Amino acid sequence: MNGSIRLCFVVIAFAIVLVINGEPIFVSHEAFPPQTPVVTDSPAMPPSDDYAIDMGGDVSATDEPPAPPPPFVPEFPVYIFYLGERKQDDPKLVTQSHLEILKSVLGSEEAANKSMVYSYHHGFSGFAAKLTPADAEKLKNHPEVIILIENRKLVMQTTRTWDYLGLFSTPASSKGLLNETNMGSGAIIGVIDSGIWSESAVYNDDGYGPIPKQWKGQCVSADQFTPEDCNKKLIGAKYYMDGLNADLKTSIDTSVEHLSPRDHNGHGTQVSSTLAGSLVSNVTFPGLPSGSTMRGGAPNAHIAMYKACWDVEGGMCSVADVWKAFDEAIHDGVDVLSVSIGGAVNIKSLDVEIDIAIPALHAVNRGIPVVSPAGNGGPRSSSVINVSPWILTVAATTLDRSFSTLLTLENNKTLRGESMYTGPEIGFTELMFSSDHNNITIAKGKVAMYFESDGEVPMPDIVQQNGAIGVIYVRHMTDLLDCPINFPCIYMDFDTASEIFFYMETTTSTPKIKISPYKTVIGETVASKVGVSSARGPSSISPAILKPDIAAPGVSLVTPRIPTDEDTREFAYAGTSMATPVIAGIVALLKIKHPTWSPAAIKSALATTATRIDPHGELLAAGGSTRKLATPFDYGGGLVNMEKATAPGLVYDMDINGYVHYLCSEALYTDKRVSALTGNVITKCPSSGSSILDLNVPSITIPNLKGNVTVTRTVTNVGNVDSVYKAVIEAPLGFNVKVSPETLVFNKGTNKATFTVSVCSGTHRVNTDFFFGSLTWSDGLHYVTIPAYIVHLGERQHDDPELVSESHHRMLESVFESPEAARESIIYNYHHGFSGFAAMLTESQAKKLSDRPDVFSVTSNRKLAYQTTRTYDYLGLSPILPKGILHESDMGSNLVIGFLDSGIWPESRAFSDEGLGPIPKHWKGGCVSGVRFDPAKHCNKKLVGAKYFRDGLFEKNPGVNLSDFDFMSPRGLINHGTMVSSVAAASFVPNASYKGLAPGLLRGAAPKARIAMYKIGWDTTTPGVSAMVDFVKAFDEAIKDGVDVLSVSIGSGEPPFRPFDAVTQDIDIGSFHAVTKGIPVIAAGGNSGPEAYTIGNVAPWLFTVGSTTIDRTFYVDITLGNNVTFMAQALYKGDEVFGELVYVEDWEAYTSDLKGKVALTFVKNDEDVTTAFGQLGGAGVIAARSSDYLIDFFFESPKTAIDYEVGTKILQYIRSSSSPTVRISGGKTFVGPKSTTVAGFSCRGPSAPSPAILKPDIVAPGVMLLTAEANDNKGYQTDFSITQGTSVSAPVVAGIVVLLKALHPDWSPAALKSAIMTTAWKTDPSGEPIFAEGLPRKLADPFDYGAGLVNAERAKDPGLVYDMNIDDYIFYFCASGYNDTAITVLTGKPTKCSYPLPSVLDVNYPAITIPNLNKEVTVTRTVTNVGPVDSVYRAVVEAPEGVKIAVEPETLVFNSSVKKLGFKVRVSTSHKSDTGYFFGSFTWTDGTRNVVIPLSVSRRRQVRKEKEEDEGNESFKSPNLEAERRRREKLHSRLMALRSHVPIVTNMTKASIVEDSITYIGELQKIVQNLTEELHEMEEAPLEIDEQQTYHIIKPEAETVNLKEEMKKIGIEENVQLCKIGERSFWLKITTEKRPGIFTKFMDVMSLLGFEIIDITLASSNGSIIICSSVQILQGLCADVDLEQTKNFLLEVMRSNP
Repeated sequence: MNGSIRLCFVVIAFAIVLVINGEPIFVSHEAFPPQTPVVTDSPAMPPSDDYAIDMGGDVSATDEPPAPPPPFVPEFPVYIFYLGERKQDDPKLVTQSHLEILKSVLGSEEAANKSMVYSYHHGFSGFAAKLTPADAEKLKNHPEVIILIENRKLVMQTTRTWDYLGLFSTPASSKGLLNETNMGSGAIIGVIDSGIWSESAVYNDDGYGPIPKQWKGQCVSADQFTPEDCNKKLIGAKYYMDGLNADLKTSIDTSVEHLSPRDHNGHGTQVSSTLAGSLVSNVTFPGLPSGSTMRGGAPNAHIAMYKACWDVEGGMCSVADVWKAFDEAIHDGVDVLSVSIGGAVNIKSLDVEIDIAIPALHAVNRGIPVVSPAGNGGPRSSSVINVSPWILTVAATTLDRSFSTLLTLENNKTLRGESMYTGPEIGFTELMFSSDHNNITIAKGKVAMYFESDGEVPMPDIVQQNGAIGVIYVRHMTDLLDCPINFPCIYMDFDTASEIFFYMETTTSTPKIKISPYKTVIGETVASKVGVSSARGPSSISPAILKPDIAAPGVSLVTPRIPTDEDTREFAYAGTSMATPVIAGIVALLKIKHPTWSPAAIKSALATTATRIDPHGELLAAGGSTRKLATPFDYGGGLVNMEKATAPGLVYDMDINGYVHYLCSEALYTDKRVSALTGNVITKCPSSGSSILDLNVPSITIPNLKGNVTVTRTVTNVGNVDSVYKAVIEAPLGFNVKVSPETLVFNKGTNKATFTVSVCSGTHRVNTDFFFGSLTWSDGLHYVTIPAYIVHLGERQHDDPELVSESHHRMLESVFESPEAARESIIYNYHHGFSGFAAMLTESQAKKLSDRPDVFSVTSNRKLAYQTTRTYDYLGLSPILPKGILHESDMGSNLVIGFLDSGIWPESRAFSDEGLGPIPKHWKGGCVSGVRFDPAKHCNKKLVGAKYFRDGLFEKNPGVNLSDFDFMSPRGLINHGTMVSSVAAASFVPNASYKGLAPGLLRGAAPKARIAMYKIGWDTTTPGVSAMVDFVKAFDEAIKDGVDVLSVSIGSGEPPFRPFDAVTQDIDIGSFHAVTKGIPVIAAGGNSGPEAYTIGNVAPWLFTVGSTTIDRTFYVDITLGNNVTFMAQALYKGDEVFGELVYVEDWEAYTSDLKGKVALTFVKNDEDVTTAFGQLGGAGVIAARSSDYLIDFFFESPKTAIDYEVGTKILQYIRSSSSPTVRISGGKTFVGPKSTTVAGFSCRGPSAPSPAILKPDIVAPGVMLLTAEANDNKGYQTDFSITQGTSVSAPVVAGIVVLLKALHPDWSPAALKSAIMTTAWKTDPSGEPIFAEGLPRKLADPFDYGAGLVNAERAKDPGLVYDMNIDDYIFYFCASGYNDTAITVLTGKPTKCSYPLPSVLDVNYPAITIPNLNKEVTVTRTVTNVGPVDSVYRAVVEAPEGVKIAVEPETLVFNSSVKKLGFKVRVSTSHKSDTGYFFGSFTWTDGTRNVVIPLSVSRRRQVRKEKEEDEGNESFKSPNLEAERRRREKLHSRLMALRSHVPIVTNMTKASIVEDSITYIGELQKIVQNLTEELHEMEEAPLEIDEQQTYHIIKPEAETVNLKEEMKKIGIEENVQLCKIGERSFWLKITTEKRPGIFTKFMDVMSLLGFEIIDITLASSNGSIIICSSVQILQGLCADVDLEQTKNFLLEVMRSNP
């Protein structure tokens, strides 16, 4: 159709009755058997006036209407035909023209009448008709048809989760917009939604005057709804259902829905009350102050409900019905339309936007603003819907309210969660944690805790049905699930959950928790953010138009609900779609205040006066997998400020001509189409030179900046007549921006002014992500601000820096006759990970361009001999440079790097020893023989060690067998070990590639370093059998052998699934001993990102590594049949593919044969890409996605990934071509400047076990790297592979550590780590910012990349280091709460932690992380000079937002006698709410060296016990800090007094132990009771005050006996057993069948008195509680003890220490 688009929607819908101009048309046709008619089309104008009410006058009584007939169930699908603007004013004539069009295909007027479902004849021209697909295809080509759309289902935009998105605040001033507009009196707000529950008090019309005279609408009678249900508040109510009925292929179930305007779903009632609910006083509802008043945004406005959504499948609407609702609303005379519906978020195509965009355009063209939601597809980028520029698109935010639920552990520590639980307090109940989310029955009678990171969590109702008392969900994001009434389901973050998990790991009894009902916290202590589910920009259809437009509070607004027999509550907290009616209500007020303003002017007023901070001055954040500060893609112009919007000063206005510009530019409309749309034959598309960037929207968005761009805007003065405005520019980072003129002058003769904004790239030279700034026009009173210069720079295409400045135009000039023709051929550049351009070319031109030898390979042609596989050249480690760390360290030739991994493939060329000297003399290791491994043959001067460890594998897994892919030897066919060792230390391997991709010279970071492999990973035949065994033994062997560095790309499970109280993980124990012996251990951070708190291997002595991309991309060319070429991500090396191009809308349900075809599809989640590839066969698949992540995939057929924007362009081509085709090239490699990102899979901080220790430490390349592969000559194997993961990044850093250690052999592992961290890049090597993949993408921060990107050259001369030795690690153990015995056992150094415990903030780590800053804290650090002896360093601070930093001293002076100096950093904050983290940096500089460490600070309000009433709201008091201090001192003094009462334990007979055991327990009950009473009187909790103090009171000295067997002999069922485990410690075991509560209390007493507790095991199956140390310590050491003396001692203590 020559550039036009044909858009189709698939929905099967129809009806047989059509009402035209108030008169029903009953149609019949032989092809359609007669059915019982149903009122359709315009229920507002039914056949008889008996059941209607004229809302222009008084309400009159009517008879009860008859029961509605069942709806018609059709045989054919419904199609919608859009014809543009009406050509006649008379609706009858419009409808008759529609019948004539149908008649031209169906052959008779009778058939046309039967086919017609709806005639759209008021607001625009079009019709819906039931047709065969063949007939629809014929009508598509009718000259009057602009667009054919297959009917489809839409959804109401609500997540049905409790997202706590705040409560809209009412203005207090009597002069505010509400009062100036009489609260919206006279405005009529139309709502297209699910109906209305008219009985709610929010629809009372007390005090209302007459209904506005312009109102033409009505209320209709139907199922349980009569005109009497309307009044002067609710003045219109209609319903539309035929389209949905057709789609369902069945009748709507009347048992779950009312076939009338009455609401059954509840959504429409919530929406309409939010935008215009009347004032309702004395509302009583949990979470609200007593006597609250509830209201809508425009309380005195009138409401007209157009029910087009039905309670089917959670809430569905059909396009045909929605269009009819628009048509009627325009006719009836509404002033504003609120439409909280939209297309499904998983379908990202242009089709979605037509769903409401076309009728909305006609409404806006008649002066009716249309307000719609951004959708609930967040936090994914490009998930925003309703993106047409005439629609006011709304995002959802939280505000200053939270629902705080106090959780009290049995150690009396109180924590905070979020819930809506209003039931009674739940006393101490057993708390359980399980990672098995399928076995829910184990939660019976308990409170269950689930971590979302361990998979999909069971829903609250399922947990309740299985007998649980309550449930705690630990989640990365903040959307909440619906909870059953009075069932506590509590949500918390990982910080809080880690404290609970720590308690569960360390308690000496069954862990228990108490749950209190929630309390509302309102005010500055609650931070605001864009809701997690709120959809994000940029628009995939038109990225040059900023969407969303504005943000408003959207969830947890109190709204009326529809009462049921089960739940009679009148009110409820509503979902995220409430942001739309909040804005719609404000729009109604603005329209009353300024009746002459256009919808565009109203939108501009809102957008330009919005705020980027919350009402308490905190910057708005954006919820997601990781927290970030919000940007315009999250909130548009910002958070709505309705008072400022009343007087914006200037507006960016727009009329139909601007919208035509958009349609022609972005939707490819033709002159014919826009003429039909506007009803004006002279309306034409703008000239080809007109840019979409010049559309007069209140924002400036430049998606692909190439060179310099100038955009134009026009502002209209709506403020003071004589005004002067000056431009204030906040330029995006790295861009130059100029405004001309810089001053605008308005007067009586000039109320409009045009200006230009010129943007150039400034410092950017590579592909970047978006950067944000703003442009403000200010007259000193008004500040007219638009989000501006959101710029995405298209990257250059050459990998030689000298050629970066060459433009794409020059390439094209080589295949065109003139530069002008080349420029005209270019369409746009593409981004998101690689460079490219689209151009209109002939096939011969395309081939000629692709054959250019310098395209994508200029550098390689010049430097072929030394072209590497890129990783280390990217990091600046080039072997061809005459100087540098590689040569200075002799490439690590005298060091041995050890790998604990899956074995090695020794035949790989990566392990050649050609050119290597003798094996280092300090090396004591060797190689062992095994299956297919001969040390004499397979080890050499490169591979100097190879051992394997198997005992644990078979001991822990009896009967397990190795798979065919593994060997009982150091040989590993699992590629992991071969891969990581080649990354770190591969020898030089020329001509390496993976099937031609990534060609060049393979080498490791330290090419001459020696390799020692310690095989601990095995591939077994038994699913689920652990393959990671014998860690400690492997570490021990490596230490003994003399390795210099250890690389461990294997880790423990993702937190929190590991103990917090003791160092029990094998990797932690083994690595600690290696580090204390001077061997750095580099570990992978894990691949569970991008959610926060996923980082693994978090011990401070480990060097933990995350992953980034490099400047290389693998791609294919996608060339459409119109010769437009795109570049798409792919790992494909097959032949070129050519075939038919088809669009698959629903890839999950698609079953048709795609043989020989290439399918385009859109996926919701990036992780769905590979699934879609597998689902769709054919010759190839093109998957459009959000591009929040890079995708790791390889298929033998061409399966490619593109972003939504490019996908939309391809879809436009499919829609506009009669026979679309595509050609996909073979895979190619592109190397050149491109933006570096932290990989989506890379685990993120903070560390859950120890959030004050920054993790990861560093990032390094780990995405799509070429590595050696185990090749056993099988057909699918090659010598090399392309792989990714933090497992690859860790050996990159390990190799660099080898080089550093070769230069500085005396540096400790901590010093080496410090040198790398303090010199890391905070940008990529080219100086561009580093971004982080995630939901959504963002600028990277320390929790993404630690200290930054590794920079080996700078690390060799760091100047200062933050060193640590064993005493520093002991300091860390004590500060973290490890017990003395565990520390002593681990370190081999007798340890007694001091009291009070030291602060973990003072651990001498090269980062400062403060997780819970409430008041000023002082942090200490010590630096060691490793640079010039005489040096002076001064402090430079980049403070985090809202944080004050002071350094003492500010200058450090080093000389020959002063090599170490300490300093203090005082940190305080002005933040008053729980902000999440803000980031900065702290630098010591001597003018040459910059020693930089990251600063990460978060404020979290403390949980307080006392509560008070504050303005009717319950909130938390500030504690009396001095009284708290005195109470702590009193209890501590009492505990210290017990130290002097250490009894002497004597031997006793076995019989006496048995006789006294039960008596002993009875006496202990008395002790517990007395002690509990005393503590109650003190109003203090024992463990909360002194839980970290260990206290040894028993010294067993007796021979070992087996008491367990003695008990069995004499039949005793209960016993107390004390066993020796150390010099002054014991093990206690109590066994009973009934497990009375005394044991829990007894453990409290034991803890209070300081009994040493090492580890815990709860054996509940036989009713026993066991408190014990590790089996290795306990074995054979049980002893007789004097129970009587112990009992008497405890009693004496109570008497002598009141």
